Amino acid sequence: MLPTLRWILPLLACSALGGCALTRVSDATLAEEAEKLHAVGLTTDAARKVATEHGFECSPYINRDVSVSTKDGVRKTDMLECSKKSLELVCPQRRYVVFNIDPATGLVRAVGKRFTQNSCF
Repeated sequence: MLPTLRWILPLLACSALGGCALTRVSDATLAEEAEKLHAVGLTTDAARKVATEHGFECSPYINRDVSVSTKDGVRKTDMLECSKKSLELVCPQRRYVVFNIDPATGLVRAVGKRFTQNSCF
């Protein structure tokens, strides 16, 4: 066996079975990904389109009248959630971008992010 294949084959097997975290991203990487969407100020449809272009799958519906805690208190917002999963076959990491939409204008006011590390559990 070629020397390079000695370490490549176990590496590929490990990532294919999902035992390794090679395709997972960090919080900083997800923050960069969310920032690159440049979604603040976009309409809901435009935000959905830009997220889809960046590989996210968006929910077909918008969560209406969601209570959100801010430093100024609790406010109501609409939310659109989009997600993308890692390439692991077993228990992939799922990462989300959440668009907070101003109910009065229909424009994105903020973009949140979060992870589900093992989306099979």
